[in-house]
Amino acid sequence: MTGERTAEGFYRVQNGMAPVIARGLAYAPYADLIWVETGTPDLAQAREFAEAVHAEHPDQMLAYNCSPSFNWKAALDDDQIAKFQRELGAMGYKFQFITLAGFHSLNHGMFDLARGYAEHGMTAYVDLQEKEFAAQAQGFTAVKHQREVGTGYFDLVSTAVNPTSSTTALAGSTEEEQFH
Repeated sequence: MTGERTAEGFYRVQNGMAPVIARGLAYAPYADLIWVETGTPDLAQAREFAEAVHAEHPDQMLAYNCSPSFNWKAALDDDQIAKFQRELGAMGYKFQFITLAGFHSLNHGMFDLARGYAEHGMTAYVDLQEKEFAAQAQGFTAVKHQREVGTGYFDLVSTAVNPTSSTTALAGSTEEEQFH
């Protein structure tokens, strides 16, 4: 720490690998996994951190955020991107993830669907639905969205409480009828 404080009262810290490594070493005896963040996709920094932690804690598992905040193509070429995670794995980064990957994928998918719907109407949605049907062979299950969100379970709870419940959703639904 620098001894200075921000307007909000937070202590200022020195940036750089030294304090990052110091924190990693301090937490290693107590943590299953130590997570490091870099400002760009940087194997040299990842290696420096891994070597320092493993010098004192050789079995410590590491985590690396393959961040969606990085402009990957601005920092690395296609070959470097393709082998980036293998190289991290060789350094002991057992958990590699992309924070907010689902957010980006979902929003881009909705953008494409909305644009397609504006241009082609219902055909755009049916194209998406056909892709969903085809993806079921690889394990995609969200075609049956009511089942996916647990409607059947909540219907069972509802009928256990009130066998004549009129608020169940799955039994007799269009999903049950059309997506078997």
